[in-house]
Amino acid sequence: MSIPPLGLDSIKGLAIRERGVPPIARILIVVTVLMGMGLFWVAPRLPLCDLPQHAGQVALLRDLIANASPWESVVRVNYFTPYLTGYGLALLLSYAMPITTAFKVLLSAAYLAFVGSLILLRKHFGGDERLDWLFLPSFFGFAFSWGFVTFLVAAPIGILFILVADRYAQKPDLRRAFGLVAIGVLLFFSHGLVFLYACAAGALALYFQQRRLSAALRHIGPFALLASLAACYALFTYENDPLLVLKGYLPHTIWGAPLLRPFNFLRLSLTSDQRVTQYPLLVLLVAILFAAPTLLGARINRHARSAIAPCVVVVGVFACAPSVAMKTAFLYERFGLFVLPAYALMFRAPDAPAANGQSDRLAPRTRSPIFETAAMLLLAAGCWVFLAWEAGRIERFAAESAPFETILDSMQPGQRALSLVFQRNSEAFDDENSYSHYPVWYQAERHGFVDVNFAWYLPQIARFRSGELPAVSPSFEFHPGAFDWNRDQGRRYRYFVVRSKMRLPPEFLANRECDVQLIRTAGEWSLYERKECQRKIMSSLK
Repeated sequence: MSIPPLGLDSIKGLAIRERGVPPIARILIVVTVLMGMGLFWVAPRLPLCDLPQHAGQVALLRDLIANASPWESVVRVNYFTPYLTGYGLALLLSYAMPITTAFKVLLSAAYLAFVGSLILLRKHFGGDERLDWLFLPSFFGFAFSWGFVTFLVAAPIGILFILVADRYAQKPDLRRAFGLVAIGVLLFFSHGLVFLYACAAGALALYFQQRRLSAALRHIGPFALLASLAACYALFTYENDPLLVLKGYLPHTIWGAPLLRPFNFLRLSLTSDQRVTQYPLLVLLVAILFAAPTLLGARINRHARSAIAPCVVVVGVFACAPSVAMKTAFLYERFGLFVLPAYALMFRAPDAPAANGQSDRLAPRTRSPIFETAAMLLLAAGCWVFLAWEAGRIERFAAESAPFETILDSMQPGQRALSLVFQRNSEAFDDENSYSHYPVWYQAERHGFVDVNFAWYLPQIARFRSGELPAVSPSFEFHPGAFDWNRDQGRRYRYFVVRSKMRLPPEFLANRECDVQLIRTAGEWSLYERKECQRKIMSSLK
């Protein structure tokens, strides 16, 4: 058998395939991912706004399942929730370790899975491996700062759904359809918003692969089944949720300032702070990351038509989705998590061989090795500086928040508390809302119950029972100064956890029913305890 001689084009293609990304670059990626995972372990408690509430939900769930909750008459378990995956994993971990550690492990695993799933999707699309650096920092942007734990946990599942959907779109058959529906169901019970995003990207990929709308509609079955699941959930919730009948329970839809959306598209991938322009290094990093494809000579991937689908959908979210709807805030803003990854997935290396083995004549000229190396080192350095900056902020937060432990140690387990956080911002972490729900760590670790509580919200796994709604409702955490003892049923609470630079005036908790005393102060934290009340009042609370 004779072997045909290698032509010039074959030699070039072989050289291209062998060159790839040098091993040292992959090692640096791995090291950087490990650095990112280390951020979750810098402080005893992370400065993520909603994290204490999520931990409190899991603590309630664990006690309710064990029939050991003192709050069984107040809340119920809501198993039909799109947050089931994240809470279920945290619950399992909480049996083996403290709940704060459980969430650190969960978030570390979510970050690793996020980067890993993006690399798998990039390989599937034949994308530019040099742009993998864009996958690393966005996990620590807007959704991270706000502590959208279930959203972050669902993100890698959503990315894998897009991969499975594109494989189905390339070759629709029963086996791939079944796999797509299976991972779609898992994704639905992970987070509804990620589910909608991934389904939209998957359906768009189907259209791109089939090239004609009529052909795409013939294979739309798996997506129709998943849409039916979402419709059943909406109908079930509407018919059975006792809180939906309350007047004003679902606030009006808020769209926000449309002119800010292009700015938000750029900034929310790395920060939740609107003062981003005050951080020149952060602005420079955003510019470098978005300029990376140009610096490296990458080009739009025309050989994988569906590679643009994730980016098209995320642009659509930022253009068309509201900011607040269905009692859920920051609807479009949280998708900053996907901006940089979706952007990077659109590109391929200029010298990468096409699917048919031919080179791309329309590709821009390959950068010189020195320029390419410098650009990649710039990307790496930018990611390292960003992670070091985040680590420094979290470390400073650990010192700033330490006095709270004194307050927590002074509270007896199994009591009801009211959070009165006047000073929500963290100067150390430089975030406006890090302490908004911080007192809920008492619920997470001491079997207590803290208002304002996420049991108000539709997708939570522990929900208020009908007739057990507290007078203190969502948004109170942003206006604690409006507290009124009689209207807000202050007598229900044994503890009042206060964070303020100034001590509360004596009349703030004054009332004619109960004696309330300051029992502990630590830094900016104060703990007040309801001591004795009139006998008839106490009898009514039993």
